[in-house]
Amino acid sequence: MNYSSTLQNKAAQSIALASMLLIGAIGIVQADSVTKEGAPSWAAYDTNNDSSVSLEEATTNKMPIQVFKELDTNHDGKLSSDEFNKESRPMK
Repeated sequence: MNYSSTLQNKAAQSIALASMLLIGAIGIVQADSVTKEGAPSWAAYDTNNDSSVSLEEATTNKMPIQVFKELDTNHDGKLSSDEFNKESRPMK
């Protein structure tokens, strides 16, 4: 094996490793956006990262308005993480 083919082999290994790392990172991001039940997670709904989910954010992620209203127990027009994570949360 000459120096040129060794360099090509190292480059191919580096590309393969980078590809595997990228695929793994994409899988982690996707897993974070969906809960075990298959419904979008808090992070998927709180798109502006203000620690609450507005009606607009909820409906953009296809949460029915009636479900939003049922979860909004203090009727402030937004969901806190506690309201969102209620065990009795209806599934889509």
